[in-house]
Amino acid sequence: MIRTVPKVSDAHREQRREQILIAAWKCFARNGFHSTSMADVISEAGLSAGAVYLYFRSKEEIILAVAGQVFTGIAGRMAELFEREPPPSPAEVAGFLIEQPVLARAQTPGDLFPLLLAVWAEATRNPILADLADEILGALRQQITRLFERWESTGQDLRIPARDLAPVLVSLVQGFVTQQALVGNPSPETYRQSVVALFDAAGLGPAQPAG
Repeated sequence: MIRTVPKVSDAHREQRREQILIAAWKCFARNGFHSTSMADVISEAGLSAGAVYLYFRSKEEIILAVAGQVFTGIAGRMAELFEREPPPSPAEVAGFLIEQPVLARAQTPGDLFPLLLAVWAEATRNPILADLADEILGALRQQITRLFERWESTGQDLRIPARDLAPVLVSLVQGFVTQQALVGNPSPETYRQSVVALFDAAGLGPAQPAG
């Protein structure tokens, strides 16, 4: 008699994959990325080593998946900006972007900000993570550049090339994450308002109605 191996449904595979990622989040948040081993993740997930390695061959693959979850959500929310009419001003884009790490943090099972700092630090010596950071930040800069160029297309004056201003905005977001992770302040709303005010003062806010 030939025994047939029951097929594993896509839903079951996704559930098991999510179980592993949640376990990894908890380990990274508790021990840091560098100090977490695959054995730690396997123990936290309560699965066999074979089950975990079936989905992820290394810690780097897990962090790739974790980062993908975070930034896919941010990219999806950013896509809504491209639908706005009139196009959002740089000040509005800046305010929107400062909010994104806060929203992402609320949706993750472990504290996102210390994990981001750990990944950025590890990327300085890990080529796999360096490539990941370059890919994610490059895509973010490209989206911001396109938003700025769309605003310029309405006759507004950005004053400097959009591609040069986009990295500055990315740095402001990274600075916010760093301060939150290390000292817990300023508050997200205070930081957002301050950045928006800077852009407004530079003439990069919403166009004011005539008269």
